[in-house]
Amino acid sequence: MKKINSFIIVGGDGRQLYIADYLASLGYEITLYGLPEINYKCAENIRNAIKRSDCIILPLPVTKDNKYIFSLVPIKETADEIFSMINENQFVFAGMLGKGFETKIKKKTDYIYDYFKLEEVTVMNTVPTVQGIIKAMIDNIEYTIHSSKCAVFGYGRVARLTADTLSALGANVTVAARKSGDIATAKTKGCNGIYISEFWKHANKFDIIINTVPSLVINRKILESVRSDCLIIDVASSPFGTDFACAYELGINAIQCSSLPGKVAPKTAGKIIADGILNIIKEGEYE
Repeated sequence: MKKINSFIIVGGDGRQLYIADYLASLGYEITLYGLPEINYKCAENIRNAIKRSDCIILPLPVTKDNKYIFSLVPIKETADEIFSMINENQFVFAGMLGKGFETKIKKKTDYIYDYFKLEEVTVMNTVPTVQGIIKAMIDNIEYTIHSSKCAVFGYGRVARLTADTLSALGANVTVAARKSGDIATAKTKGCNGIYISEFWKHANKFDIIINTVPSLVINRKILESVRSDCLIIDVASSPFGTDFACAYELGINAIQCSSLPGKVAPKTAGKIIADGILNIIKEGEYE
């Protein structure tokens, strides 16, 4: 049974730096590549560093351009070149890997895990995400959240916690959803509810709109109906849910806020990911 002693963390943002600190505190050997040299010196030769590591940790998301691994410090090697260095006995942990990259890595090793698919990671990530939404609101409005009229598109984990948090802060919250069950549930929790298809008729009532749906829901029809001073915050994953070009054309302040946990709470988000990775290792009895 394979024993895990060492990790190489390739690319990422502040979350990966805290992952490194956390794993090192537990006694694991840590090597970095494509990250600022704060507490650790980065490997000069990634091929040799990968060769002597038991596990590879890739960022969340793995890539933003489908060519290079997402990183704070530019990585000269392409993602494909780095994947080619993986050996069959190594464990690879990645977030939002995508089928294309997953297929390529599976040709090198069977031990490939997408930590963003773990229930404990996605659930715990909702808290720093909502904290980031609240921060974005405060940074972009000149009035209190209390008594403001807010609409939340979608009713998944992030949307539910966002609606609950805004309600707790005294906002008047409306949930825009496709399913009648979601609208009914929102109403039982004190929110108003409306079908997304009908939202355009009421769009001019809202001060702030938050979208969590990763498909185009805040379209031109809605944008032409909202007030010019409405703030739109889109936290959905790619391809997002707001027509940003149209919003810009109409002079509406629409903000695309991706990877909020890594921006507003990297220490917490890093520990969440590290715990998820350690759970995979423990459940497989590899430690």
